[in-house]
Amino acid sequence: MANEELNAVKKKLGVMKKIELTGFTNTETATVYFQEKELILEGIVKTLETITTQETQDKQEVEGLKSTIKSLRDEIKSQASAPVELSRRKLLHNLGMGIAAAWTGNQKALSDLSFSPNLKNDNWTNPKDVSWTEKGFQVTKAAGSGMLLGEPMGNMATNEQYLINPIYETEIMQDAAKKSVMMNLVRHRPMIGPSIFLPTRDRGGVELNWLTAYGQQIKGSKPKGAERVELKAYTLAGYIPWFDEFEEDVFVDLGQMFIDEFIEVYGQEFDRQCLLAKDDPFTGAMACEDVTEVTIKGNTINDLTWKDFRDAVYKVPAEERKDCAWFINETVLNHVSNIEDANGNPIWRRPTEAMPGKLDLYPYHEVSILPQIADIKANEIFAAFLNPKRIQHGNRRGIEIKKFDSTTESMEYGELFLRFRKRDGFLVTRPNGNMLVLKTKNS
Repeated sequence: MANEELNAVKKKLGVMKKIELTGFTNTETATVYFQEKELILEGIVKTLETITTQETQDKQEVEGLKSTIKSLRDEIKSQASAPVELSRRKLLHNLGMGIAAAWTGNQKALSDLSFSPNLKNDNWTNPKDVSWTEKGFQVTKAAGSGMLLGEPMGNMATNEQYLINPIYETEIMQDAAKKSVMMNLVRHRPMIGPSIFLPTRDRGGVELNWLTAYGQQIKGSKPKGAERVELKAYTLAGYIPWFDEFEEDVFVDLGQMFIDEFIEVYGQEFDRQCLLAKDDPFTGAMACEDVTEVTIKGNTINDLTWKDFRDAVYKVPAEERKDCAWFINETVLNHVSNIEDANGNPIWRRPTEAMPGKLDLYPYHEVSILPQIADIKANEIFAAFLNPKRIQHGNRRGIEIKKFDSTTESMEYGELFLRFRKRDGFLVTRPNGNMLVLKTKNS
């Protein structure tokens, strides 16, 4: 048993020696990365402490492993104090090189860039559980993988899907957040499985008790309004038209092209799932059955006035209202900016003034996917007032890329595609009484 445990420890240390040297574009990313490495080492130390052996050779091997761990910890501390800077151009170059390697099946190049093969099943491969050897990619963690330690990943000749370097994924998602309105506003939940159950509470919930005499009984209380809701994650796939000739001088452009195409469509889809989607596959805040609907006073959208916004917000309780904001299309905002109160004053404050942009005392966000004023018809929802933290985003880490040529376009025109996949979940919690939408009258 001791020999088996020692072999497992040595394999883990073999992976640990591959400390990422490609660098980071910011200190936050580096900090998270090195913290994860430190946690792995801590787990190895605890394993060594449980190993009991009487063999002199095994004892010497345990001491040698402890010495290796110490040197690795020193190396991590050294790199964490001054992480190698990864320039933007180098990031794009490496990403482009990885895409080209995935396209051509160059597994050694993929390993050098910390890309990893993704097996064709629901539970995506964890990049930390595989490593590159002379025999190809092999499993370095048996638990949950269905394979033995050191076993080859499978027939890699037929595998064309790979997970990009997790560090590059972090950088890409930071770019994607700049293309999305909601991504920096909602609450994010890391997910390691297809679903998680979240305890949600309405406002308040905890009961307080005053004690007016020594020794008085403290009555037990149960929080009110708590319920368990399930947050599911599904796979989102997209296809980017591609070409099949790669040279080293185009790697930077290749990486930039992928990032541009990915973040543009992903940012808009993120906002759509948060706000507009109706069981497609999630339901956004504006499509929830329990959301409060408020009809404007005028007959059409052109009759929209400042009183419609003023009267609507009071449908939400004050303790919830303080964290809410308006979400509207920029064309509706332009219309609103020209509305004046009875004294001829605009009802909003421009962002260039002393305080952030306000729509009748409350913050607003321009969302381009919401209905434009020229397209808003009768009985149509066009704006929302809510606390974006009520929207839960489940983030299952990993961006997968795959050469994809099984399309009609490929057969007829020879056009190829790069497929990307990511896994996400969205859930709007407690819309009843906490959110409202503005809509036009029914004709």
